[in-house]
Amino acid sequence: MNDVPRRPFYAEYAWAFDLLIDRPVRKECAAISEWLVERGVRPGAAILDAGCGTGRYAIELARRGYVVHGVDLSPDLIDVATRAIGDSRGRVSFSVADVTQLPTSRYAAILCRGVLNDIVDDAGRDAVFAAFAEALEPNAVLILDVREWAASLERKTREPLFRKRVSTDRGELTFTSVTALDPANRQLLISEKHELVSQGEERVSDYYFVMRCWERAELHEMLARHGFGEIACFGAYDPAVAIGATDRVVVVAQRVDAAT
Repeated sequence: MNDVPRRPFYAEYAWAFDLLIDRPVRKECAAISEWLVERGVRPGAAILDAGCGTGRYAIELARRGYVVHGVDLSPDLIDVATRAIGDSRGRVSFSVADVTQLPTSRYAAILCRGVLNDIVDDAGRDAVFAAFAEALEPNAVLILDVREWAASLERKTREPLFRKRVSTDRGELTFTSVTALDPANRQLLISEKHELVSQGEERVSDYYFVMRCWERAELHEMLARHGFGEIACFGAYDPAVAIGATDRVVVVAQRVDAAT
């Protein structure tokens, strides 16, 4: 995890990330804020967005009154995030950092969206949860989401192809992702392609990588091992969406204060 990612999504096409991956950021941040307040983390508290990407969640949470620092391993994504700060300056900041190397006991909450699927080895997964625990104050909150294996297997068996075309000020961009499955290792084998056509010229970037999905039992074991309890799971950033309704698991947990 020490090398800067070279995946085009995170590098040469970082500028197009939000165009290709559309998310209901305000709606999801409303749910995140509600969960934080329910567990005692109120506006004004310091939050870490671990694997912040283009910073849209960090910026929205800052607009809701939190003081947010976002970290990501990709300098290109951090550059996009920094340029998007706008009127949230002073309440949100960004830097390039590895999520396994975080400051100690600084945050009232950590948000980690999607990043954990990219960690495929057991040692790396253990290291990132250890880093989360060390970076959080006692009784602080961890909110994360991962791909759940059984639902991801079913979905990608049915829908292995994803394609999206967008018009940009740099030309017509087509993104294609094809997923093969490795059930023995709970892995998604993903081939991606960016095709940018501008003034009759075409530029193509191909990339292949592996994601490893999670099982709920594995998540609960990892959380317990690193001192997290009061675990709640949802199918989306919406408390009304049940587990199994999507291919994701959203987890809200609290760091146990050993002194109490």
